[in-house]
Amino acid sequence: MEFDCPEIAASAIPGQFVMLGLGLDAAGAWLLPRPFSVGWVGPAGTTGFLVRVFGPGTRALTRLALGERALVLGPLGRPFELEPDRPIECVAGGVGLAPFIFLAAVERAAGRDVRLLYGERDVDAVFDLELLRELTGVEPELYTEDGSAGRPGRVTTGLDPDSEASLLACGPTPMLAALARFAREHDRDLQVSVEEHMGCGIGTCQGCVVRSSDGRWVKACIEGPVFRAEDLDWGGDD
Repeated sequence: MEFDCPEIAASAIPGQFVMLGLGLDAAGAWLLPRPFSVGWVGPAGTTGFLVRVFGPGTRALTRLALGERALVLGPLGRPFELEPDRPIECVAGGVGLAPFIFLAAVERAAGRDVRLLYGERDVDAVFDLELLRELTGVEPELYTEDGSAGRPGRVTTGLDPDSEASLLACGPTPMLAALARFAREHDRDLQVSVEEHMGCGIGTCQGCVVRSSDGRWVKACIEGPVFRAEDLDWGGDD
């Protein structure tokens, strides 16, 4: 979905997100907005988001017609931090693809190499690959767990332990935990964008906390959503 919000398009940095909702005046609207990564920005001030229907909130969003309005608060959160002139390796699980569309487009425009590994459960869950190529200028490496499209297996199987690229990831927590273990075992720098439920996006509701490696609870909306993997506590999975 694309929205006309030029202020966000002009200021967003890959890895940041917005809180997106319909407002209380909309028929059948849900009470709280939902967080969405900034997926891409257009030259005319449009901002794009990947929307997968999980429940009534996302379903209501997909029913918006051309010209209807939504409430968009952002850009919010901490973005990815990249080293100049270093290649980039992105690992996306499901809707974790969204921030890497934006990041790949920006970095490719700057002349940097970007590798995009994208994993889904099956072929029915795969987002439009042609649109993905058009938006990023990158050929995605697709993995499906049941082997119904792309390469069979989990997206993490495509990683090169000896790569010197900056490793970035966004997706379900078990995938991020596996990547944190991989990064530690192979001495790879890893930044992760966590997927947490958010009610406000600005640090008030405290519904998105994650445990840091020093035992503190930190708010993903303002101290993240991007963290260095070694700064988080992955429990028994790490």
